[in-house]
Amino acid sequence: MSLVPHITHENAAMAATSEMLLALRNPDSGWLATLIIALAEAQADPGFTSHHQALFADLCQGQPISPVLRAAALQRSLDFERRLAREEDGLAAAG
Repeated sequence: MSLVPHITHENAAMAATSEMLLALRNPDSGWLATLIIALAEAQADPGFTSHHQALFADLCQGQPISPVLRAAALQRSLDFERRLAREEDGLAAAG
């Protein structure tokens, strides 16, 4: 009988969660917190497909993001923000 615990997916997930919680205690972890919230929101959106998830995972591999990609993403993000603001205004007017 081995004294080394069997590593399961559940144990690995708990360890990753514990490590992430520890990292979030750092006062300099604002960007990490922001990215986690953004990813959690995206995962809750059915429009964030497995293809989008794969593209995001590729970005997380540490390669620099090109200025062209950054500019396109910034423009799309601003468009998304404006759409959300219009939807919020519409909800406020209806309510």
